[in-house]
Amino acid sequence: MTNAVTLGISGWFTAHGTLYHEEGRRLDEITPEDWFNLVAHADAIDFFTRPDPALPAADARIFHLTITAGERSRELAINDPFEAPELALLIRLARRAMRDRLVQRVEAMDGETLAALRAVSTR
Repeated sequence: MTNAVTLGISGWFTAHGTLYHEEGRRLDEITPEDWFNLVAHADAIDFFTRPDPALPAADARIFHLTITAGERSRELAINDPFEAPELALLIRLARRAMRDRLVQRVEAMDGETLAALRAVSTR
């Protein structure tokens, strides 16, 4: 399994209906500190083994969090408002891991991006 985190958000309503948004990052796109903090907190609150929460209200916002760390993988639907503060912290850590700084490897860059980076670094 590939170490990764995915966070989807569903359940809020607009004039166009219910929306769903999802984004994810592989381990090589996340800073080591953010990954460590996320997995350490997930372990501390038994994310990989905790029971599923109660069914949400029809208009509730739901965070769909998937963490894959080594041989462990779990998707958990977490209702908002959160049933426990540690779940709110888990969502914050997941969002930080995905939005803080996207790590980009030189090998994964296209020619245009690499040329722009080289131009900036030689100034």
